Parts: sequence; C-alpha cells; structure tokens
Amino acid sequence: MKSLSKIIGLVLSILGLSAKATKAKKAKVKKIDQKVKEVKKAKKTVQKKKETIKKAVKKTPKKKPNVKTAKAARTSLKARARKK
Repeated sequence: MKSLSKIIGLVLSILGLSAKATKAKKAKVKKIDQKVKEVKKAKKTVQKKKETIKKAVKKTPKKKPNVKTAKAARTSLKARARKK
C-alpha cells in the first residue's frame, strides 16, 4: 500500500501536479486575477466618466424648416440630403 502511494506521488510530481507545483500555479493565478480586478475597476471608472461627459455635452436640436408648399418641401429635403 505504501509503495503504491509513493508511485502515485512520483507520477503526480512528474506531471507537475504535486502540492508545491499546484501551490505555485495557484499563486500565479491569484496574481493574475488581482490584476484583472484592477483593470475592471479602472474600466468602470472610465466608463462612468465617459457617461457623465456624454450627458454634459448635448447636441443642439436642429430646427425644422418652415415649409408651406410641396415644392418648398421637396427642395428643402433635397438640400438636407446633400448635406449628409
């Protein structure tokens, strides 16, 4: 039984699944996770700032042309289409 556990431990250590190896891998993953969290927080703050700026800067409403005849409407529509 003891020899079987030793063999299993040897195989696991060769594969890099021993306690030391997993501990080192977990530490690396933890550092990466912390960096990811920091980046997400920074991204949230940037998004909030972006939204506040977007709210502050509003587009001025365009005035609709005062059109009384169909011919004038047609010409104003053509003029608007040319601008775009």
